[in-house]
Amino acid sequence: MPGGATVEALPPVATSADQTFWSAANDSSFHGRMGIKSLVNVNNTAELLGTDPGWRGFCIWPTSNPGRSVGAWRMFEQEEAEEACSQAVSYRFAQLTDVHIEPFYNPENGHLKGDVCRVAEAFNKSTCIPFQVEPEASSYPLGRLNCDPPVALLRSIMEHMARITEEGGKPEFVLFTGDIPSHQLSCQFHQARTIEMVITMLAKGIKSVAPKLYPAMGNNDYFPNYNISLEPNSPWQQFVASVYAREGVLEGEALKTFARGGYYTATPRPGLRLLVLNTVVWSQKVLDWDAAPKRHVQHHRTIANEHLYKGADAPLPGADTSGWTWDEDVVDKKVFVSCDDRPADPYGQLAWARAQLAEASRAGERVIVAGHVPPGDKVGSNNFCPQHLADLVNLTRDFAEIIEVQLYGDHSNDEFRMVWSETGHRTRAAAVSSVLVSAGVTPRKHCNPSWRLFEVSKDHEVSDFTQFYLPLADTDIRLKMDKKWEKLHAKGKDEAVSWKFWRKQYSFHEQYGVGLDPDELEYLWFRLQKNPKLLRTYLGHMFSQTVGSNDYFDYICDMRYLSAEDNELCSDPWMLKKESDQMRVSLALVVKFSQSLWFSPKNESVF
Repeated sequence: MPGGATVEALPPVATSADQTFWSAANDSSFHGRMGIKSLVNVNNTAELLGTDPGWRGFCIWPTSNPGRSVGAWRMFEQEEAEEACSQAVSYRFAQLTDVHIEPFYNPENGHLKGDVCRVAEAFNKSTCIPFQVEPEASSYPLGRLNCDPPVALLRSIMEHMARITEEGGKPEFVLFTGDIPSHQLSCQFHQARTIEMVITMLAKGIKSVAPKLYPAMGNNDYFPNYNISLEPNSPWQQFVASVYAREGVLEGEALKTFARGGYYTATPRPGLRLLVLNTVVWSQKVLDWDAAPKRHVQHHRTIANEHLYKGADAPLPGADTSGWTWDEDVVDKKVFVSCDDRPADPYGQLAWARAQLAEASRAGERVIVAGHVPPGDKVGSNNFCPQHLADLVNLTRDFAEIIEVQLYGDHSNDEFRMVWSETGHRTRAAAVSSVLVSAGVTPRKHCNPSWRLFEVSKDHEVSDFTQFYLPLADTDIRLKMDKKWEKLHAKGKDEAVSWKFWRKQYSFHEQYGVGLDPDELEYLWFRLQKNPKLLRTYLGHMFSQTVGSNDYFDYICDMRYLSAEDNELCSDPWMLKKESDQMRVSLALVVKFSQSLWFSPKNESVF
């Protein structure tokens, strides 16, 4: 809550004296008494009280836009006021994902391939040059569409996160859902040094944003991509864990399980449990290093003696890289471990997660589940092995009553999905868990960089998020016109200017008129099928205000069907129409959301 405000249900309006009090609602004693930092916009007494000065209660809370000073109000029947206030924003947290920082950034080399922008020497996949961070680029200084970004973008986004939350109150924590280095780095040594550099930057930069950083493992946090061991406590996992430990990000039991398999639990606030899972190990794309054909990469003579940790310098013994020989081979053609040949429960993570959820249930806690790779489809293929998808879906169904929301990254697109209940003999399927996939920082997939700020009630209900983005094309032009910025950029301190070019993209609640609960997303899913204009709005946000794919129907299928078989069947429009006809939004859902008094959807009808 901004300014440490406490929100309370105000006494009912019962007499003319009360009415006189409310007429003066904007005086300083009022907003001081409420503990709200800014004046509340309740000037219109007639609108506030209505024509009947009967027993009414009021709840006042700040708006979702952290840049505004105006509060929001709503009138309730007295018995509803206390409950409504309990749902007011009490704290916030941020999500950052898929930074994919390119140390060898050169915006003029490689962008036409839709791959990476990298200096020619580092682009040569047959050699591994000494590690270095390229000087600040004079063109496309914060990144270029179709390329992974430079370190300047990471500085800019952390500065923006710090500045934009100053007025509205600092987030309780920042959730980083994985993928640190740029794509297709030439060698294992470059991957390790980039991970070390970015974790150090994040750990230091986030201190001005929030008191705590919670990371997850991404598929690109292994080398090569998806080269994740199916056995616990691998040297690479221990190495990444050690870097987080050295920077004070992970410790204790969380560090132990992260080093074991990239998963852990934390308690950001009393009554709230964060369950961070390593969903990379459930992916269909787990690399079979031994079976994949290799090619040799010639390493510079100095690299063999360069180490990140030597002996006791490593927080975890397995991360002592002085005993490593940097891999001089890379995969020439990817071969994946068959889903049929996987352990039933790699690292025992699933059993551990079930035990954590059972413990949270007994303790009366709410749970946020987080990971990198989300369940469901990505560009026409399913992310998870079928058995692991079934495991996650069953786990979610079993603990749907305490799982508040699931948060993922990986796709670099802004999407939502749902886990649904099973269809019974007399019951229809219904959404039981909300799955939110955040757009990322990297503009590699033709998306503008973005990050999210979530709003949470004191009962840990995640009610809304605001997404911010950086319009890269406009930013490049504006920065070139700023002489002050040029000098700061040359010194690597340009975030003092570049943070100002970030923009609010949208608030989910303001845009769609619903919150983030599964029944609300189910209702929105039906509306998206009926309203082309609303679907276009959704797709505009999906790609952070750039132009993406036109295959709109697939996205509707992705929201509903997480399994590969069902998602493929959904490509037949008649199949979806048949289910929609059968399921029909219940009257309760229509009344609940279409007549909501919080916010109404912008510029669109319900159906």
